[in-house]
Amino acid sequence: MTPSHAAFTLLAHIGKPPPAGITPLAGGRNNHVWRVDCGNETFLLKKYFWSDSDPRDRLGQEWAFLEFLQSIGSAKAPSPLARDSTSRFALMEFIPGTPPMEITKSDILDAARFLTEINAAREFAKNLPPVSEACFSIQEHLDSVASRVTRLERITAASKYHLEAIHFIQSTLLPLWDEIRRHIGKNCSDSRTTILAPEKRCLSPSDFGFHNALRQPNGSLRFVDFEYAGWDDPAKTLIDFTNQPDRLLPENLATLFLENTIPLFAGAGELRKRLSLLTPLYQLKWSCICLNAFLPDRPLDPTRPLTDQLVRAQTSALRAQKNL
Repeated sequence: MTPSHAAFTLLAHIGKPPPAGITPLAGGRNNHVWRVDCGNETFLLKKYFWSDSDPRDRLGQEWAFLEFLQSIGSAKAPSPLARDSTSRFALMEFIPGTPPMEITKSDILDAARFLTEINAAREFAKNLPPVSEACFSIQEHLDSVASRVTRLERITAASKYHLEAIHFIQSTLLPLWDEIRRHIGKNCSDSRTTILAPEKRCLSPSDFGFHNALRQPNGSLRFVDFEYAGWDDPAKTLIDFTNQPDRLLPENLATLFLENTIPLFAGAGELRKRLSLLTPLYQLKWSCICLNAFLPDRPLDPTRPLTDQLVRAQTSALRAQKNL
C-alpha cells in the first residue's frame, strides 16, 4: 500500500475527506512519517518498519500504549486515530512543535510528571506487553548487553573511521566490559537470576527522552515514538532516560530527574542499589548502540556521521568508567 492510498483509506475510516496533500517528514531511523493535510486539519501518517530479521510488531506495541494513554486522559502523546495492521500504516494526531534545543529544570520535571502519570494508572495497563528488550533480572541485563558487545566483532576495517572504532573497542570497550562484569559479579553474586516482582516493575515509554520530544508553541513538551513501550525494570527506564547519547543530560539535570522519579516505585531503596549497579552497564550498552553505525550491514545515516557516533560511544564509555 502506498502512503497516498493509506492516507485515503485511514482518513475515510474516521469519516474524513481525501487528503489534500501528503508531505514526507525527516526523522526516524526505522519508520517513515508523513504530514497529511485534510481541509483545515492535519494528521500524521506513520509506516512501521518490519523485516524477516526483525519481525517485532512496532505498530501493535505503540498502538496499545497510545490507547492506554488515551484511556487515562493523558495529553502528553499523540492520539491514535486509525490503523491498518496488514500494511503497517497508522494515522494519528499531528503534534506541531520542534525538538527542544535546550533542556531546563522545568522540562525535567515535565518528563518526571509524565512518568508519574503513567505509573499512577498501572492497574489499567496489566494487559500491556513488556518493552522491547525487557529485562527483569540482573542476568537478563547482562545478557542483553553481552549480545551487543559480541555483535561489534563484525566491524571490519572498511575506512579509517572503522579502524578508529575497532581500536576503541579493543583498547577501551572490551576491557571496560570485563571490569563491569567483575563489578556486578562481586556485588550481586547471589541474586543475579532473581526475577523482579511485578509490583516493582514500571510502565515505560521505553525509548523515552528529549530526543523524542516536541516543544509546543506554549513551551510545554509532548512525547512521541512509543513502539517499544510497555513493562520494564524501572532502573533501565531511568538510566536510559538520563544517558541517551543524542540528548545526554548533564549531571545536575540527571540527578533532578532521578530524585523526582525513584520515589514513584515500590522498593525505592532496592531500586537505588540496582541503579548504582546497572548504570555503568547501560552506559556501556549505549556505547555499543552508537557503534552499530560501523556494522557492515548498516547503511550510512547522513544525519549521524561516523565521527559523531564514535564520539558518542567514547563519551558513554567514559561515563561508565566514572561510575564504576
